[in-house]
Amino acid sequence: MERTVVVTVDAPLADLVTDRLWQLGVRAVSEVGIADGRVEVSTSVGNDDDAIARALSALDPAWSVEVRDLDASIVQVAPEFLAPTWYAPGKVCVPASLLGVWQGSEPLHTLLDADVVTVIDQGSAFGLGDHPTTRTSMALLARLVDDGEQTCERLLDVGCGTGVLAVLAAQLGVPTIRAIDIADAAVSSTLRNAELNDVIDRIDVDTTPVADVEGHWDVIMANILAPALIDMAGDLRRLLRPGGSLVISGILADRHDHVLEALAPLAPV
Repeated sequence: MERTVVVTVDAPLADLVTDRLWQLGVRAVSEVGIADGRVEVSTSVGNDDDAIARALSALDPAWSVEVRDLDASIVQVAPEFLAPTWYAPGKVCVPASLLGVWQGSEPLHTLLDADVVTVIDQGSAFGLGDHPTTRTSMALLARLVDDGEQTCERLLDVGCGTGVLAVLAAQLGVPTIRAIDIADAAVSSTLRNAELNDVIDRIDVDTTPVADVEGHWDVIMANILAPALIDMAGDLRRLLRPGGSLVISGILADRHDHVLEALAPLAPV
């Protein structure tokens, strides 16, 4: 079962509720119209009691809120509709649900003829590796680190979701990796995927706000939405060492000047 937070409000308040839920760092928000001009807006922050309590405390007391149990199997994509995601030559991301289908004597590297295979179990966080923003972020990370375009001793993954970027960084040999996300579900998902890929001891992951992170980082990955990038622009500049690389994604091709302005004097490459 997967526990969902359901908020019932009058239709004009739906956008406000949706925005508040997105701020929790969730992977999806559902909006369904019901009787009398009301809507149910729902999401999942995972099954951890503390995570659910924090989510409830972030909502307006005037809203009608309840926690419901949902059969998790109905929100999982069947293996026959999944496929490996190739994001760079010799590098592939594989949904964990395919492992049972592919059980056999050959290792995944041999089966897929790949140098780097990253297995991801999505859980209740965002980032299976097939989304264009995730796929391109993985490709850029591989180009920077594996191709030697950027010296990388320390990498910070901001808004880590399932931890796919942090896990890849560990697989590419980055010595020090920190992953942070405002969603508790992201921490458990990242740890799960680090374990699946035998890098559990290589990644520090928690819900520390970016404003409280210290030190300088050679590479910072931030595959999040434009408003969040703008809000944390000052901290991203503060944390990036001189000569380092900030990889951002989740911005619109025809509307991103405001993001670049917020990150100035960093310049796009």
